[in-house]
Amino acid sequence: MFTKPEYFILSLLIPGPSSPKNNIDIYLQPLVHELKYLWDIGLETYDAFTKQSFRMLVALTGTVSEFPAYSMLSGWSTKGKWACPCCNHDTCSQYLKYSRKTCYMGHRRFLDKNHPWRSDERSFNGGKEEKPTPKALSGSDCFNELSQFKNDFGKKQLKKKSVDSARPWKKRSIFFDLPYWKDNKCRHNLDVMHIEKNICDSVIVTLLDIPRKTEDHTNARLDLIV
Repeated sequence: MFTKPEYFILSLLIPGPSSPKNNIDIYLQPLVHELKYLWDIGLETYDAFTKQSFRMLVALTGTVSEFPAYSMLSGWSTKGKWACPCCNHDTCSQYLKYSRKTCYMGHRRFLDKNHPWRSDERSFNGGKEEKPTPKALSGSDCFNELSQFKNDFGKKQLKKKSVDSARPWKKRSIFFDLPYWKDNKCRHNLDVMHIEKNICDSVIVTLLDIPRKTEDHTNARLDLIV
């Protein structure tokens, strides 16, 4: 059965250096066109149980990808000051001077207001956490923010900052062309396998103190002092 075309599952691997970035929407145009057809008109399908045909409508509920691909599909920049899609405009970020990277220390905001860790200064960053939990952006919020956004495709794209203080978007996702996309609650989902692997790699190489890979280095300790 798995050798028949109707049971094939096609996967796509895109190497990092050859990543299409914003141009992924160009390749997704045929898919979105077919999804719109299957939503508006549908497809006649045969039900083997009832032995009758019916009109089947199809909807895309969401995507599953690792973090860099999340940025390509959603249009939200996953690097720099506003990298967290959950915290969005209220991302708590801090640039590390010596390590030359951005860190995100606002995790305690997701705890209950009376949770003891919110007032634990010693175990965290030396201060209390009094900020409320960030409000998630709904599909309608994203749709409204991107209503006047002009996409820039092609090899000669304008070299603009991927993030600005007002709108940390890189593009308007082609999935918003689907009439129901802004009403989906979980439009883009993260692949847990990749996240677990990356975290595990960082922990293991740090515990084993592997040179040039460990996260416990001189620059990291200087950033802790600051």
